Amino acid sequence: MRAFPVKADKAYAVEVVSGSAVPIIADINSADSPEYPHGRHSLLRLLGNIKGIIFDFDGTLFDNARIPFRLIAAWPFDIRFIWEERLIRKRFTGCDYSSSEEYYDAFFAALGKACFRSPQRIRNWYFSHYMPRMVRVMKKYYQLRPGALELFRQFDDSSSAPRIAVYSDYPFLKERMEALGLYPGEGILLYSPESFGAQKPAVRPFRRIAVDMGAAPEEVLVIGDREETDGLGAFRAGMHFFCLETGRKRYFRLDPYRRPPIKDEQTQGPSLLMYTGAWDDLNATLTERYFK
Repeated sequence: MRAFPVKADKAYAVEVVSGSAVPIIADINSADSPEYPHGRHSLLRLLGNIKGIIFDFDGTLFDNARIPFRLIAAWPFDIRFIWEERLIRKRFTGCDYSSSEEYYDAFFAALGKACFRSPQRIRNWYFSHYMPRMVRVMKKYYQLRPGALELFRQFDDSSSAPRIAVYSDYPFLKERMEALGLYPGEGILLYSPESFGAQKPAVRPFRRIAVDMGAAPEEVLVIGDREETDGLGAFRAGMHFFCLETGRKRYFRLDPYRRPPIKDEQTQGPSLLMYTGAWDDLNATLTERYFK
């Protein structure tokens, strides 16, 4: 599916409120150049003002379909732990603690209770068995999206392109990237739960990354595959958002000019600023803008 192939009068996003998805509707009235009538010109124009790009990892730089089932298949005896870990992780969405240790204390207390294990025992399982197993499963079954390795090499070697960061809600980020053959250089910033003691879409991590990049929030583009975490975090931090189409959902871009929702819709929450497209088109657009 090509980027921005469909014209739309309305665009839909969701904000997760108390576990429920609340629809948000925004009118699309932007006047894009006739050369790119469906929005690619808007993205190219936006990139001219971008000083930092934050990539989500899982689902964005690689297709993580079926990873829970492959983790279970790798060691079926842990099915209860794996299932509960995913449920507890959803409960911690958006949580922000003052330190990584406080975050993990709360996380493993909740997970240990669900699994009838002590927090220390479940912590040991998580870091000594579960995460190393995830690295092995990724190395065996998964690969980077086409062109991602070359794209990151160009960003890492360039002194004029925006700073790049990768932000994941799971630890062992460097090891998991290397399992896919992506060895980030010193120019690539890496962030995970232990970096902040928080989980997306908490605002503080996004703004902290912008500071590390030497960029204002409005000069940062977040690229991810989930609007309720990557997108909502970007919106609340005052950043731009590109939602990667993965084939599992249908996305439309929202108003790129940050116009507020009409009065009747203000009670539903913010209109999420969002561009959208397939990986090949995003890769081509970034390459065209910065390396040609």
